[in-house]
Amino acid sequence: MPSRIACCLQLVGAVIGLSLVRAAAAEKVLVGEFGQEVLGCQCRGGKDKHGYCGYHFHLGSAEDKPWCRTKYGCGQSSIKGSWVHCDERSVERRRADDGKLYSAFEFKKYGGKDKWMSASKFKERRLARNGKAYSSSEFRDYYIDSLGEDGWTSDWTSAQPETRKANDEKWYTFDQFQEHYGKKAWDMWASAVKSRSEL
Repeated sequence: MPSRIACCLQLVGAVIGLSLVRAAAAEKVLVGEFGQEVLGCQCRGGKDKHGYCGYHFHLGSAEDKPWCRTKYGCGQSSIKGSWVHCDERSVERRRADDGKLYSAFEFKKYGGKDKWMSASKFKERRLARNGKAYSSSEFRDYYIDSLGEDGWTSDWTSAQPETRKANDEKWYTFDQFQEHYGKKAWDMWASAVKSRSEL
């Protein structure tokens, strides 16, 4: 029969071992397609439910920072796959009743999920170099192969907002529609000619 000291040592060893396993699992691993060390991770994109940078609220996730599922096992490891926090400038934003753009995190704090869902027709869109207006995820899809994660985000933040054609045949941003049409701006914007071909 083992002595009490031996049992205590085994217990201490097990606790230390478990702590090391947890620490290793929580450690961020930055690896690329071929297992090489990389500067940062790449989001998986549209092929994954959480493949774009965003606030993905679900059971087991209440992050106050945006995140995405990543390619190649890069980033933090979890049961559902690798993930990493990403640049909040690249998350989807939608217009709230006040006409301003908010992220899902901001909607959750002030308006709730229902308000976020009902604002889906009013996603922020910006003009890419090809003259088409894209949502943040569409913009990423257009640029990612050429510019990478940091590059497309940089272009997104400097891109001009979407414009649509008003009744006077001129192109205006949503804010300009509000100035011009007042309370009718929402309906006029929704029915206006878009500066993009449908994807």
